[in-house]
Amino acid sequence: MTNQSTKTILMVRPTDFEFNAQTAADNEFQNMLPDRNVRQEALNEFENAVSLLRAEGVQVLILEKDPSLPEMPDAVFPNNWFGTDENGAIHIFPMKTPNRQQEAEQITGVLKLLENEGFSFTEILDWRKLLGENQVLEGTGSLILDRVHKRMFAAISDRTQEDACRKFAAETGYQPVLFHTMSSRGFAYYHTNVVMSIGANVVVACLDCIPDSEEREMVRNEIIKHHSLVEISIQQLEEGFCGNLLQVLGNNGETTITVLSSTAFNSLSDEQKETLSKHGKLISIPIPVIEAVGGGSIRCMMAEIFCPRKTG
Repeated sequence: MTNQSTKTILMVRPTDFEFNAQTAADNEFQNMLPDRNVRQEALNEFENAVSLLRAEGVQVLILEKDPSLPEMPDAVFPNNWFGTDENGAIHIFPMKTPNRQQEAEQITGVLKLLENEGFSFTEILDWRKLLGENQVLEGTGSLILDRVHKRMFAAISDRTQEDACRKFAAETGYQPVLFHTMSSRGFAYYHTNVVMSIGANVVVACLDCIPDSEEREMVRNEIIKHHSLVEISIQQLEEGFCGNLLQVLGNNGETTITVLSSTAFNSLSDEQKETLSKHGKLISIPIPVIEAVGGGSIRCMMAEIFCPRKTG
């Protein structure tokens, strides 16, 4: 049986965290915070996030930095460069910027951590090679996967290239649902997972950022085929990170939890919170420095582990 959510996530301690000038070229959400010890503040936010998740019974695996590896300012966002599936495959994705491409050098540490925790994996699918040269597809930042119904939502951008999306879909059996977005400043959003999130029975999405009316209705119709829809505004997307949340399982898989940042929680209306609460307990996690400097929110910090457990 395919599950949309998992009870195990992997997080990476933000040892090298700082403003990443390379990714800031197309990430409108990044900001410099001068005269602040952002690295220490990010480490504190990370520790608190792990504690809050574990308190809800979510299994959190922590990947520690191999000191021999180069500096990786965005390593706290592991869902972009690797993913897993229930068949035991480990997916490595091609990143756009050189200092994020380096994050894939952590794959040895990831495999060792998973093995030590009792997970089995059958193969490594390296999309850097499978998609061909100069292709960019940044994992579950780019691809919002409806794992149960085998649909793949993706907002086309420099980090989510259309040809790469279509090839990934063809190779993995997903139906591609591709669309274009425009921010309030006239740019495509860098990742799909700031626009929308898919849970078991509910989707949170900003449809107003899809400028083409036919595309917008196509995406809406694809969502409501199998899910309830909670719509968020462009302001909630851009100022609140309200699209960047993740449904996980707590209490050893017995309870459904919707994890969102405190910024997102405070930006949702009471009605939106009430609707979402029907689909899982809302867990609000404060990560203001990671959001402001890194330009990503709590969903980006959690790489889902769907690999099966070893038997015997």
